[in-house]
Amino acid sequence: MATYRGVVKDGVIVLEGGVRLPEGVIVEVRVIGWEEAFERVLRHRQQNAGYLVGMDEILAEDRKEREERYDEWTGNLSPNA
Repeated sequence: MATYRGVVKDGVIVLEGGVRLPEGVIVEVRVIGWEEAFERVLRHRQQNAGYLVGMDEILAEDRKEREERYDEWTGNLSPNA
């Protein structure tokens, strides 16, 4: 079994050295270094956002907003209507 290296460009894997595989050939792709890339993304987002937000906080904020603006969501004047 041959092994080739490549890079994803615009959603397509481009193999090094201009290697071209025949149409219909079945391949197995293994991502190298994704853990490090993921950590870099998390650090970048954390620096830009200034803090991490958990899903519980997001859901609580959404619930509060829906309760405060119930009439806009449903067209009713009160949540008991």
